[in-house]
Amino acid sequence: MKDEEYYKIFLDTFGEETQFQCAIEEMGELLQAICKYKRKVATGDELEIQKALENLQEEIADVSINMGQLSYMFGQDKINDIKQYKLDRALKRAEKKNMES
Repeated sequence: MKDEEYYKIFLDTFGEETQFQCAIEEMGELLQAICKYKRKVATGDELEIQKALENLQEEIADVSINMGQLSYMFGQDKINDIKQYKLDRALKRAEKKNMES
């Protein structure tokens, strides 16, 4: 099944408001996971770092799914065009910085 098919099912089943709320919640969880991972790296405890990394990876996956849903809801083609523009712009900045180094 293509991602868009999942997104349509979720949107049809749960509605737009629920999809917004899920995205907000998942982004908050990702922020917490990033902060926790950084704290654990600072401690140097490999077991704790690994647990925090696994949690971070899970939250990245959740947010990625939610971003796909929002893109589906608000015009995936236009959002992909904007994303490509921004990637190209960031690449130019990186190239310029690398030339200055």
